[in-house]
Amino acid sequence: MKIQADITTFLIDNFSPYYIHGKEVNINEILAFAGIDTLRVSVFTQTSPLLTIDKSLSVFDELDGGKTNLYLCVHCSDTWADPSHQTIPEAWSFAGAKELKTCFVDYLVSIFEAVKRKNITVKYIQAGNEISNGLLWSYLRSPLEYVDFIITAHYLCRHYFPKAKIVLHTDLSYSSAKACQWYDLMKNRKVDYDLVGLSYYPVWHGPLKELEKTVTEVYALTGKPIFLCEIGYMNTDEKTSAWFGHWKCGDIPYSPEGQKQYLEYFRKFLQNQLSQNVYPEMFYWGMFSNGSPEHFPVALFDRNGHALPAFYELKIEN
Repeated sequence: MKIQADITTFLIDNFSPYYIHGKEVNINEILAFAGIDTLRVSVFTQTSPLLTIDKSLSVFDELDGGKTNLYLCVHCSDTWADPSHQTIPEAWSFAGAKELKTCFVDYLVSIFEAVKRKNITVKYIQAGNEISNGLLWSYLRSPLEYVDFIITAHYLCRHYFPKAKIVLHTDLSYSSAKACQWYDLMKNRKVDYDLVGLSYYPVWHGPLKELEKTVTEVYALTGKPIFLCEIGYMNTDEKTSAWFGHWKCGDIPYSPEGQKQYLEYFRKFLQNQLSQNVYPEMFYWGMFSNGSPEHFPVALFDRNGHALPAFYELKIEN
């Protein structure tokens, strides 16, 4: 099970320097050391206060040799899109229901064309992030309202990046019943995609036994590999408004050493119990978020930029 990196918080916070075994390193050296060859990058609107499209893609200008692949994660918003936030871009606020589809298509096309101009290899792509509770609020709240938008988005994904795997991403790892209901609706509407994308953070999504049930039942329903496109475990029990909750993985503590234990245990759990159903790559979210006051609990580097024990676990492939 290979662990890759979501690099979005690195682009937002741009913390530096970083250190591996006490030696200062650049982004190329970090990726090479950990064996990371694909980066998940979130893309927002060009007027986003978080991260413009151009800045999202700029990380590839810093990489050596053009050998790093892109996992393109399109947030249909000016800011983070997740089960609690799917806010319509401010520039679209004039749009009524009829104009919304045009804005949506134009937005996707502008992103896809920008990626094509960069000549980046897109390995995975998703349109919408954790969309179980809707897309483009307040217009599209139920799956029946936004499924046609997803169908159109995936058509564009196939057109622009025919070799990329399309991910249909939700946060429903915590409930097999809800996940099966949601993905069954997508199946009945004949949504074209390749991978069932799930986020799984024990702090929010609960014990591994529920993840196991969800993976098993959703795979049986869809026949598509389950792609853990967001994972993470806290390096501290200090809670922030972004990282809170009661669940841990068994007795593994929220600490630097506990974070390492978790990644080791989680890999073995997937390999031993779910390997037939789970896609053999997964993405660690917030690996570089040590510069963020909100997201540092999940980072694999401490506040001074030194790699934590879990980082050294990344290069071990089972």
